[in-house]
Amino acid sequence: MNSEKTFFLKVYSRQGMLFDGEVESVTSYNEEGRFDILAQHANFISLIQKKLIIKDFQGVKEIDVSNALLRMRENKVEVYLGIQDLGHLKF
Repeated sequence: MNSEKTFFLKVYSRQGMLFDGEVESVTSYNEEGRFDILAQHANFISLIQKKLIIKDFQGVKEIDVSNALLRMRENKVEVYLGIQDLGHLKF
């Protein structure tokens, strides 16, 4: 795996960790529309909705999302699902 083209993703829910691994890309939606995150992306934080699309070396996985927080920092993405009552916040 090429660390210049991959990054680490962790997806947490209230029940525990749903995903923990190295990925090629993450796609999701926020109030501005669809966006993609690739390796070496600038630091980024957003409330996300609809779905989280994960592309790794085994294929593509989709996780339905109603309210979640996504944070990209230092080539690592963390997603916290089930974030309630944060819809009024703007980042």
